[in-house]
Amino acid sequence: MTPIDPCSPGSGRLTICQRAPIPGAVDGAWWPRSADLGDELADLVAVVSRLIGPVRRVVYDPASWTSAPNRVMHRNQAVAVDAYRLVANDTLYLLGTHSRDALLYVIGPQVPPTTARSVLDIVDAGRESIGVALLRRLSHAQPESIAYPTKGAAL
Repeated sequence: MTPIDPCSPGSGRLTICQRAPIPGAVDGAWWPRSADLGDELADLVAVVSRLIGPVRRVVYDPASWTSAPNRVMHRNQAVAVDAYRLVANDTLYLLGTHSRDALLYVIGPQVPPTTARSVLDIVDAGRESIGVALLRRLSHAQPESIAYPTKGAAL
């Protein structure tokens, strides 16, 4: 069997899970290819719009991105893109219509592919009670030191 390159097209860079009712829980994890939010955001908005309905606003921490647009277009609609320093630097908040939203944990583009893939796999495996603090620890850990919580385990 040939190993799959974690950076190859078709190997997912976005994983969605069910948000748990705990503080800091996320709806998924996203691993952008670069720190230029303008290059990355249009595709993300298109995908997330299928889940929460039309995205009308994206909120991000400006310290986490080298550049960002003021808006992106999706289906002939402008989506506001707003910098906000009180947003955790490793999250991205997408607000949809009808009070729907998505909070994504952002795996930095500089994170090694094996580590990023491990975080995406944890979220994809249905461990929906993963909070932001655990994801931060995982994404900064060496791949050999990642401890996978068991499903339903208390965090």
